[in-house]
Amino acid sequence: MAVTTYSQLLVFAALVFVGRTALLTKPNGPIVRTQYGAVRGMFVEEGTIFLGLPFVVPPVGELRWKPPRAHNTSWAPAVRDGTVPGPACRQPGCGPNDTDWQYDCNRDKSRTQSEDCLYLNVFVPRSVLNSTTVRLPVMCWFHGGNYRFGTGSSMLYDGRILANKTNTVVVTTNYRLGAFGYLVTGEGEDDARGNYGTLDQIEALKWVQQNIADFGGDKDKVTIFGQSAGSDSVAVLLTSDRAANLFHQGIMLSVPFTIAHKTQFEAIRLGNEVTKLANCSAGDMKCLRSKPADDILRASESVGTYIADPFRLLEIFLQWGPTVDGDVLPRQTVDSFAKGQFQRKPFIVGTVGEEGVLFIYGAFGKPMSKVVLDAAALAFLRGKGPAALREYNPPQASDYRPVLSHAVTDWVFECATRNIIRNAVASGENDVWLYVFDHVWSFKSVWHDQSYCNGHVCHGEDVPFVFQTPLLVNLSFTADEQVMSDTMAYHYGNFAHTGDPNKPSRYVHTTGNVLKSPLNWPRYNEGNQFPNMNFTTPQNVMVHDYNKEKCDFWDKEDIYLGTD
Repeated sequence: MAVTTYSQLLVFAALVFVGRTALLTKPNGPIVRTQYGAVRGMFVEEGTIFLGLPFVVPPVGELRWKPPRAHNTSWAPAVRDGTVPGPACRQPGCGPNDTDWQYDCNRDKSRTQSEDCLYLNVFVPRSVLNSTTVRLPVMCWFHGGNYRFGTGSSMLYDGRILANKTNTVVVTTNYRLGAFGYLVTGEGEDDARGNYGTLDQIEALKWVQQNIADFGGDKDKVTIFGQSAGSDSVAVLLTSDRAANLFHQGIMLSVPFTIAHKTQFEAIRLGNEVTKLANCSAGDMKCLRSKPADDILRASESVGTYIADPFRLLEIFLQWGPTVDGDVLPRQTVDSFAKGQFQRKPFIVGTVGEEGVLFIYGAFGKPMSKVVLDAAALAFLRGKGPAALREYNPPQASDYRPVLSHAVTDWVFECATRNIIRNAVASGENDVWLYVFDHVWSFKSVWHDQSYCNGHVCHGEDVPFVFQTPLLVNLSFTADEQVMSDTMAYHYGNFAHTGDPNKPSRYVHTTGNVLKSPLNWPRYNEGNQFPNMNFTTPQNVMVHDYNKEKCDFWDKEDIYLGTD
């Protein structure tokens, strides 16, 4: 962590945030006054950080598997310590003795986890506007991790550099994971009804609406963004009336649109299996709520290969997550976009070049024979498997995992994403932009336990360049990587400020080598050329109708949800 200079402290002391709340300087950190009391954060070179702010009553005891209740308790007259993160939500791994090669565990030394985990973090930029009238846009991040892993308090998602580069207030938040967030046992009044993790995200956005002005943020200019399960969360929120008035636009990194969310019937079947493994009777919520969190976690992890619907085998890659309940998630997100039943809001969406490698090589640890490839195509695609095999027409090889990885990248991610953005345009939402990220990062140590990703652009490989957090953990970018990363910050910052990644805001501060020749990023429908920003090195390029042949095939097969 960089050392803040005395002159910077003096600058901070002279600046006043928006509205009635002043940013006060103390020898050991800035103090912001909120409706709950004062909170002391910490200065860093890039700005100020406030960690571990509660936004919900702890969902423990009788509140396990209950909708979140907004935090309503004052900690005054005490000053809350905002220099330490709240616990991560319960999840497998990320214990104090586990290695954390990707820096996505909780940042505290003990890697604390708890059911009492609904805390968020606020990162305020150094380049605070010397104004009492202009407020900063807000970027609220939902982390990925298969709805089973992750925390908004990891170093990977530290928002200080992004906030400073984009001159926005960045918020990162936790939400309940796995069975704690998404268990469904039935539809009775006391049953676990699922979607608690999504409701937590909605409650975090309500907190932003009610409190972010205290930190200099503009509640009327909120961009939600996320990657993987976090970007799936953004897609869900774009289709949920529950969140309609809580944000204004979105950025989605690598949404696995083809993987269907469970129906209520499927979710109850999974929930009954977890209940049995926890040694409780079906529907016995008193028994389930009496179980230690460790027992629930073990039971939920034991159903990793359970198939609730044999016609939707892809669910083994996303066992937990939002359930189609007709309320929080009214229907499958793919269907919502196809039917025009989504919020008309600007969005950016895209993928990385080799999304499937992480999943296929993780699932198949040895070289794959042609027989196994054929079997996989038939199992996952059923009657349309032969057509897919003909389309990809693999040559004879000793290992067919590259072929399957390519097909999964197209089917689950890239072409489904193209389908979504085209449906959005067809429904009248023209302020949409598409990208593909295809740079292989230079720091190989991060893939230590997944070495098959070295040399590939695996799922999640764009995230370190969005946040630029390798610079905080003694890793470094090449010169070209720094330019690419700053260019991403330039476009995302413009989007947060103006709703257009090309339209500069005078409040976005970025490096000169970006501003000399920023590449224009046309809206997706412009000129019917289907432009696609290619984030890459040595410099970004614009491609048109990216991956047309394969995506036309998947569109023709109409198989994004795996139905015949």
